[in-house]
Amino acid sequence: MLAYSVRRLGFALVTLWLASSLVFAALLLIPGNPAQAILGIEATPEDVAALEARLGLDKPPLERYLSWLSGVLRGDLGLSIRYEQPIAALILNRLGITLPIVLVSLFLAVLIAVPLGVLAARRAGSWVDLAVSMGSLVGVVLPSFWVGLMFIYLFVVWLRLPLPTSFPVEGWENPGRALASLVLPVLTVGLASAAFLVRLVRGSVLEVLSQDYVRTARAKGLSERSVLYKHALRNAALPVATVLGLEFANLLIATVVVETVFGIPGLGSLSLTAISARDYPLLQGVVLVIAAFIVLTNLVVDLLYALLDPRVSYE
Repeated sequence: MLAYSVRRLGFALVTLWLASSLVFAALLLIPGNPAQAILGIEATPEDVAALEARLGLDKPPLERYLSWLSGVLRGDLGLSIRYEQPIAALILNRLGITLPIVLVSLFLAVLIAVPLGVLAARRAGSWVDLAVSMGSLVGVVLPSFWVGLMFIYLFVVWLRLPLPTSFPVEGWENPGRALASLVLPVLTVGLASAAFLVRLVRGSVLEVLSQDYVRTARAKGLSERSVLYKHALRNAALPVATVLGLEFANLLIATVVVETVFGIPGLGSLSLTAISARDYPLLQGVVLVIAAFIVLTNLVVDLLYALLDPRVSYE
């Protein structure tokens, strides 16, 4: 187990290095000059050259990449061109808003998807199965920005609930208002994720319930409850755990749209600002952090396989 964990950690670090290299190379291919974009089209060539020298953009790409990579290894992601602040501090500040949305949304999705998926699988072919399947299909196809707007209309405009539609300027210093402002974004992201997971749980449980060892357990006289919770669900959890790791990454990306709808100053809005301002160092930092979360999540899921399925061996 220890050797496998070390190998997976090494693989994760190589993946992160490849991802950072690809992002740096891709940003070099984008046309346009960040210094020119910051100063405007009326800036003189001398002003543009001076800003390029100050930002280090006049150096060869390889030298800039090695300088950036050495900074990353020291925990220094550089300075943001747009904000002129340390990128690590900017990302950490925005993660304090985005991560609660993602984690609570994922918890809400699992809380809804598992019982509904199991219920639909146990009542396969009934009206309950049909209603759950149709509801989940509607949740999958609806775009998250439209659902967010409908939630604002339903809960704030129509029902007049005291839910703020934007994050407070003072941030977490006003915890009550900050938490209230995250209710609708969490519902928007969480319900969309639950709609996808319900279909996955239903299909996974249905497949397990048709296996020979489940029929054997029933033939031995075990109760349906025992067959379901002691034999079927544990094996059905393997594909669901795999997808949960990927779903965490999807939710990080999905928050880009939802944060824009609800005026949440999280990691998604920071990414959009970095793109519009051609703040390449900031964009590199955001992508690197998201890639690190994705790699770390998949590493945890791989290690959890041994706990979920005793047949999995790491020797």
